[in-house]
Amino acid sequence: MKFVLLFVAVLFLGTVSCFAQAQTDSHLSLGVEYGIPVGAASTFYGTVIGASAKFERPVAASPFSFTLTAGITDYIVKLDDNISVDNATYVPVEIGGKYYFSKIAYFEGDLGASVNVNPNYSASRAAFIYAPIIGVSAPTNKHKATIDIGLRYEGRVESGGTVSQIALRVAYRFKIK
Repeated sequence: MKFVLLFVAVLFLGTVSCFAQAQTDSHLSLGVEYGIPVGAASTFYGTVIGASAKFERPVAASPFSFTLTAGITDYIVKLDDNISVDNATYVPVEIGGKYYFSKIAYFEGDLGASVNVNPNYSASRAAFIYAPIIGVSAPTNKHKATIDIGLRYEGRVESGGTVSQIALRVAYRFKIK
């Protein structure tokens, strides 16, 4: 009987320590983004490119994580002689939550601020930004890293309207201590 109790205790402590290990693993992902402007932004801009870094911190033993994202986004003007606007470059900083509804697939929602870094841009210097995302973190064999692929809609709410895009983000995601 003592052996059975000892076995159960060791099994329980081993299980708890495994969950504790999983709870402390934060991740960092570095990625590139390619998007298509939608709505009013599609009148002047033909494509969107960007780069971002995302920090992800899990909440206890749940499939939910807090996220912090920063990057740069460049709306590139269409090649048309009749357009008299310049590229629009923004630096977004967002906080959010990521929920894994399966082992590798997730929903994410981000909110934050986007700062306009163009000297001759007439719209707001800073604006509210929001982004719902659906994606997957496909495992790789190297150091338990993943390739994170996310499809997002992003809206930058300005006084003159919303500058929006649909973008694909591909990132290398790895553990950090």
